[in-house]
Amino acid sequence: MATRPIKTLILSHSSELAGAERSMLDLFDYWTKKKLVTPHFIIRRPIKGLAKELRTRDWDYTPLYYTNWSNRQAHAHRRAEDIYRNALFNTKAIFAIERIIAQVKPDVVMTNTIVAPWAALAAHFQKIPHVWFVREYGDIDNRHIFEVGREKMLQDISSLSSLVVTNSKTLTKDIRLYVDNDKLTTLYNPFSLEGLREKSQQSAKNPFKSKDSLKIVITGRIAPTKGQADAAEAVGRLNKLGHDAELCVIGLPSDPDDADSLHHAIVKYGISNRVHLVGHRANALATVKFADIGIMASKGEAFGRVTFEYMALGLPVIGADSGATPELIEDGKSGYLYTLGNTKSLTEKLICYAKDHSLIEKHGNRAKAHATQMMNSECNADALFSKIQHIVENKEQYIKQPLNIAHRWLEYPSIAEQYISDTGTISLYWIIYRRVRHWGKLVYLWATKKSR
Repeated sequence: MATRPIKTLILSHSSELAGAERSMLDLFDYWTKKKLVTPHFIIRRPIKGLAKELRTRDWDYTPLYYTNWSNRQAHAHRRAEDIYRNALFNTKAIFAIERIIAQVKPDVVMTNTIVAPWAALAAHFQKIPHVWFVREYGDIDNRHIFEVGREKMLQDISSLSSLVVTNSKTLTKDIRLYVDNDKLTTLYNPFSLEGLREKSQQSAKNPFKSKDSLKIVITGRIAPTKGQADAAEAVGRLNKLGHDAELCVIGLPSDPDDADSLHHAIVKYGISNRVHLVGHRANALATVKFADIGIMASKGEAFGRVTFEYMALGLPVIGADSGATPELIEDGKSGYLYTLGNTKSLTEKLICYAKDHSLIEKHGNRAKAHATQMMNSECNADALFSKIQHIVENKEQYIKQPLNIAHRWLEYPSIAEQYISDTGTISLYWIIYRRVRHWGKLVYLWATKKSR
């Protein structure tokens, strides 16, 4: 064991409370409870829900502004000025992180996302070991388009890291071609099973209307890749076949258009009274507990936090045969696998439970037991900490000499900014953008004040 807690500096790609951020909190809750680490977090401005969670735990954090090295729009289609300003923000962030490193003096730097390499670059220039958590595929699940392409992005992750941590064996296998295999390891997120069950017992309104219906839930951000429309269509088919079934959809779309296919399925089958759109829930598990079955319909889930939470609560899960979902679901034992995107296949699996309700308890008990087994597997947080401890204690073996001119290159966007300032050159687009944003913020603050 370490003689003192390892000082860690961790970059999160946001300050929200989505799956990656919650998994990060779970891991550091586990480690700090055992007094293994002293964490300091870097979170992205504007400050949101993650900051409150860090303050509650009395963990230090520094907010910075930075963007991603990925986008939903192809690089060639983006405005040159937008690319320049992102480069300016991100190079400034790297220098700021270097200053944080000098102040905090971490033993190791960590990155909790594949979309923001800025802490990894700062650690590289400051000759500090770096650990990178890869929690998503990036392209097939979240539609990221990486500036250098996905393959080169993964190669850079390997080059800039002493250890690369995935959240499933399936994802490890997927990136093995591009990442040094000696650096790869898998961590099953250290969920507190007792904590999940306690959260589920908190009070919440039951969204389901019928006492005898087959109660189905799907949780997560509403998007075409997440499969809510497939779940709604399957419920429509079930009711058309004479089975009483209801669906609760927990979550909201990032873009209103992302919910179009879901609404189309509801209208197509006339099931607005059987599909309950409850929006975002701060504690989704309090609503999930009312369901009989959980659905994981995502196109490419790198782990499936929601899948595991269903299992931990004793719900059988019907999941798409895609991503890491087959790694979690024991087909025919703790739930069923169906063909991705095939609503007929999904409907057939749901019918199994509609015809034999005893399977719900049988498969649910197996799911709960399997969740416990996963937490006790070799892919645990203690094993990961041992690897990180070895890296810290043998730092010299893991440090590379950075390319000095590369650090100089990072200064060029700021030099260009100074040139623009000196010459008074600025685009009309940017002037209008800043003014509209300023007035928009004032209107928002006024409306918020009026609503109180």
